[in-house]
Amino acid sequence: MKHILLATHGTPGARKAERLARQWADAYGAKVTVLSIINEAWGDMTCDDWLNTSTTRNNFGSYVAGEIAKEIDAVWNRVRTDFEGVDIDFLSKGGKLEEVLAEAAEKTGADVAIMGTWQKVQAPGFKDRFENKRLHPQMPCPLVVAP
Repeated sequence: MKHILLATHGTPGARKAERLARQWADAYGAKVTVLSIINEAWGDMTCDDWLNTSTTRNNFGSYVAGEIAKEIDAVWNRVRTDFEGVDIDFLSKGGKLEEVLAEAAEKTGADVAIMGTWQKVQAPGFKDRFENKRLHPQMPCPLVVAP
């Protein structure tokens, strides 16, 4: 195994995936690409109330995009520290969760993709989850769900 694709957004389930990816990176000397997916649904956060003026809507959209970027940056900074000594890259993509993960696995040539387990209680602010029936047929490499 030479390349691990790690899908994480820093929630408790995703952090289990981070720990497994680190263990395997150390064991195999593998490169790790950290993937942050921005769900395409974030654009719907503007709701109808913000359609009163295009300026207000655009300002709000810019604000939301900035907040998402801050959250991703915080996760990447923590992961960068946690993966010190590992060859690591970072990738941020927007779109449908399943499509983005499969495309990233293909594009990076990942030998394995690692993601966190489905949690009974979702972390605050995260409402979307991968749908296995949509994800599995698209994956070009093995998918490991970290226990």
